[in-house]
Amino acid sequence: MARPREIDIDVATGQAMELFWRKGFVATSMSDIYAATGLKPGNLYATFGDKDGLFRAAFEAYTKHFQSTLPHDVDGLSAIRAWLDTQVHLAVGDPDRKGCLIINTNLEREAHSPETQRLAAERLDDIRAFFARQVEIAESRGQLSADLKTVDFLVGTVLAIMTMARSGLTPEAVRRMAEQAMDTLCEPGARRSVS
Repeated sequence: MARPREIDIDVATGQAMELFWRKGFVATSMSDIYAATGLKPGNLYATFGDKDGLFRAAFEAYTKHFQSTLPHDVDGLSAIRAWLDTQVHLAVGDPDRKGCLIINTNLEREAHSPETQRLAAERLDDIRAFFARQVEIAESRGQLSADLKTVDFLVGTVLAIMTMARSGLTPEAVRRMAEQAMDTLCEPGARRSVS
């Protein structure tokens, strides 16, 4: 009996991540997965268990990408501005307009297993926690008057940027969304510069 060929799990996971990110979980068929990753059924099931297991591995790979976009060298209002800048850049700079895999996964919530739903919800909590921490810092510096609604507003802004960019909103309109968010947050004299 022939041995299954060795696979590079990281490469296959990255290829699957790009596929799921572009097409979504529901629209991605097993044939799509085999074609995009080079996996054979035996490799896939032995390594990942099933389509959902492969998706979770791909989602975890995306989580590393997401975490790398968070600003680490600034905080407070500067961190909020920097991350909105990053989200605009990612949203309008992607020719495939894939959006955000975290948001896309939450939009397909019912198609996913409870474990995947939990992972997706945790990543939204990470976004909320990032903004909550930066709002707290900015408020302590007198840069803005913040409350829970400000955090909700920022989370909603990022979700809107990524969702609307995926739906085809023009780059200029996506930039205006981020600029309006900074205008809303900033005290006079602390205006935004969203690229």
